[in-house]
Order: sequence, then C-alpha cells, then structure tokens
Amino acid sequence: FFFSSRRRHTRCSRDWSSDVALPISYDLGYGTMVRFDHDFVGREALEKISKAPARTKVTLELHTEDVMKAIGSQFESGNRAKFMEFPSAVYSTWPYDKVLNKEGKTIGVSTWVGYSSNEGKMLTLAILDNAYTQPGEQVTFVWGENPVTSKTTVEPHTQMQIRATVCPVPYATVAREAYRTT
Repeated sequence: FFFSSRRRHTRCSRDWSSDVALPISYDLGYGTMVRFDHDFVGREALEKISKAPARTKVTLELHTEDVMKAIGSQFESGNRAKFMEFPSAVYSTWPYDKVLNKEGKTIGVSTWVGYSSNEGKMLTLAILDNAYTQPGEQVTFVWGENPVTSKTTVEPHTQMQIRATVCPVPYATVAREAYRTT
C-alpha cells in the first residue's frame, strides 16, 4: 500500500524527494471501508495506521491572483506555466503535485485540479500531513514539473508556485451539510 516516490516518479508526474509516501486508503478518507475480518498482505501495518492516520484529504482553494498569473503566462513566449485546462486541469493519470508549507517543506500532494463554476474557484483535492489540515491554513501548491517533463503530450513549461488555502472536503457547504449524514 506504500510505494516509493522514486518508483512512482517514473509512472506519474512529479519530482518528489524519496521521503514522500503516496496516499493510501486512510489518507483518502476511505478508512471506513477497510475491513480486518480476513487475512491479507499488509494487514498488520494497515491496522497500525488505522489507529492514527498521518494525513487527511482536504480541498485547496487556489488564490485567484496566482491562478490568473499562471493562465496569463500562456500568452507570453518563454517561461510559461503548465497549461491549466478547463474545467479539469488533470494531465496525468496520477497528477501528484507537491504541496509545501511556509518553510518550503513538502507536506503532501495534490491529486486533482479543476475549476468549479458553481464556486467560481480553481480547486484541488490534496492529501496533507495532519498538522496542516485546519481550514484557513496557508500552503503552496506547486504546479507543473521540474525538470521539464519527458511526456510527449505535455507542453514545455515552467513550474509555478500558487498560494492556496486549506478548506474542508467536500468544498461546497451544501454538499458538506446536506449530502453527508456521517
């Protein structure tokens, strides 16, 4: 259930350091679906994790000013940001973009980026270390690859840092309050 980032690096999108573990069921909020009523490989380790998950799924609300700067760079020559397609800016099967704290340390990954017309915001789902999951926490979303990707379907681009605010999952108040009963 854990994959080394070096192995994952060749299959997905990012330039992680080797100390970043990929999300597992508890990080993604699916821990309630894990059953320990049978034997399976990794059960003991997963039981230990289930008692104190290290990460939590959150929504990151990207700062509009930074998003506009990234989008505006598409009309310049040279150092352009990774293209942000609308409504969904996902360009890889596993688009794990780094998320940094104020000191520049990697504290998690973004797993999906997209524009919500209902909310008028660019949002991303992210898995963050628990210390950074309080709504209102300020973090940095790192958009794009460094060095430039070898993927033939991805244009040359410059990696950009976009400020983001930690928000709950789901992001929309109506979905949090009316759709969920747990």
